Amino acid sequence: MIEHFQPDVVFTNARVFDGREVHPGLVNVEVTGETVTAVGHAESIGKRRIDLGGRLLMPGLIDCHVHLNDFYNATAENFMEAYLNQRLPQNLSDLLSAGVTTIKSVGDPADYILETRDKLASGALCGPRLYTTGPCFTAVCSHPATTVYGHNPWYRKRAAIETESASQARDEVKRLAERGVDAIKIIHHGGCRGHGQPYVLTIEELNLKAEIFRLPMDVVEAIIDEAHRHGLKATVHTFDQDAAIDVLEAGADGLEHGVVNERVTSDRFIDLLKRNRASYVPTLWIVASEVTYANLKLLSDEGVRVVLGTDSFCGHGRWGENTLLEAERMVEAGIAPVDVLRMGTSHGAEHLGVAEVGTVAPGQLADLVVLNADPTRDIRALRDVAMVMKGGAVVIENLATNASVGAG
Repeated sequence: MIEHFQPDVVFTNARVFDGREVHPGLVNVEVTGETVTAVGHAESIGKRRIDLGGRLLMPGLIDCHVHLNDFYNATAENFMEAYLNQRLPQNLSDLLSAGVTTIKSVGDPADYILETRDKLASGALCGPRLYTTGPCFTAVCSHPATTVYGHNPWYRKRAAIETESASQARDEVKRLAERGVDAIKIIHHGGCRGHGQPYVLTIEELNLKAEIFRLPMDVVEAIIDEAHRHGLKATVHTFDQDAAIDVLEAGADGLEHGVVNERVTSDRFIDLLKRNRASYVPTLWIVASEVTYANLKLLSDEGVRVVLGTDSFCGHGRWGENTLLEAERMVEAGIAPVDVLRMGTSHGAEHLGVAEVGTVAPGQLADLVVLNADPTRDIRALRDVAMVMKGGAVVIENLATNASVGAG
């Protein structure tokens, strides 16, 4: 007897935002194993049939800027292990509950973040897909080494590569590439060492005030060039327009925070973002202001790829909630809700350089979120999660009792 193909799950009567556009009318989405196998109007009988009754189905959200490990309390190996075993699983669960199915963590000790990535990939740990840069590159005695890591020498040694040597920087990029990181992160923020006015980073809510320095440009250029040699994107933390222009001229693939301290005024800056196909990650959750809102709106209107990223870290806000707040602040900045959804799905996948997430289409990984309301009309609907699927497995289910759910 010939056994007919049968999807594992068939979602029917779904309103679909596929990561780029909203499909007209109600459609069906089939999932087999880890992947989406059909999106359209054809009817099929699945092992499980879920009538969404007009609910919106979309790709899982992608948060492209988090700090997953605890740099406040992980001051020695035993404290890090305690965090990984006791608190991390709940943080990952909170992300999934908010519909976040992919994250990028930037600036972590390599041993621990790569182990976490492997556990998530194998299913030994439940949470979003994890992409990571490992430790970040920064100038000697600069941010974050002397700021958020300043009280924690154990973490600083493992999470910040402090160097002002181009050759040493190349060696470190090569080492990280060999360990399998997904991208490289650089900090280029502060004053020029030895001349000019001191540049003091002040973050009142974190009780931080410290002088910081930019990396020399020959070191930035070396890091970006070496990253590209190994097929890795290089994304750079900046706050000022001139620093952002410098790193884009060196070939940067993305800006974390971007321009925070001033309004964007340079056509050169915008042109470089487009030339590099670089992503702008505004992190409004941590740096929301009239200036950052205006810069986000300008760059979005100019056709720059903008990506959702929060700068979430332990001890400040709640995982997942921060991502939803980021999306809401993007709308407050004047971005249309459907554009914010693109920034949090397909744009994020493009920034990561990952083809199989961020959209709902045949062959894509079935990282899906079902919402009871419509975030293309009101972004706050992202908070009303009915179901989350990661890799074809239902990980969160809050479907109302009037949904038709059953075997085919």
